[in-house]
Amino acid sequence: MAKVEILTGTERQRRWSTEQKLSILREAFSADGNVSDVARRHDVLPQQIYAWRRKLLPPELKPSETVSFVPVSLVGGSESLSDGSKRSGARSRWKDVEIVLRNGRLLRIAADMDLELLSSLVACLEAA
Repeated sequence: MAKVEILTGTERQRRWSTEQKLSILREAFSADGNVSDVARRHDVLPQQIYAWRRKLLPPELKPSETVSFVPVSLVGGSESLSDGSKRSGARSRWKDVEIVLRNGRLLRIAADMDLELLSSLVACLEAA
């Protein structure tokens, strides 16, 4: 049976101390945390948890607004792609590239994807 709460009189507005907010934030954004589950347990909206994170997170820990790329090294064969015939074989073999983002998400893209599109896609996924 679901919990039912009946409010009488004037509508209440809950007050959360900074310690309570930080505790909820730690729980929601821990390695095995889930914002939706934590929000349900504490009877708040997930949007409220994200708003607390924006407000309370120190500037040095806030996600970067800029997109940055890291050096990539290919593991495996080191065949040259200067020859057109080898390029078509390599293209079919390397049709997908997997990128693990800072937030742990895996992005699988075509090897010949436009860099501007890739940059905006990475920015969107990192911000989400």
